[in-house]
Amino acid sequence: MTPNRERIEAALQGLSDLPTPIHAWLVKVGRDAADDPAVWVWAILERQDVDVATREEVGGIVRALVRRQTDGEAWPYVQFRGAWEDWKSP
Repeated sequence: MTPNRERIEAALQGLSDLPTPIHAWLVKVGRDAADDPAVWVWAILERQDVDVATREEVGGIVRALVRRQTDGEAWPYVQFRGAWEDWKSP
């Protein structure tokens, strides 16, 4: 089973009341190193001063959303980047 990237992106866009503003979401689906279905989510942060506890809270929310969207079939990987950073998307 390959997770539906568009469906996951739409669900992420619909998240409200997060503990910090998210500038954008980047989602990649595929298979991880163990050849299991996986979803990689990059949360692009608006602010530079987001602490570790807030990132962990957002990560937990995102992981739960991915598990719901994939019926628990894909492993979620969540990473954070800043909108101010110069980096290439995955």
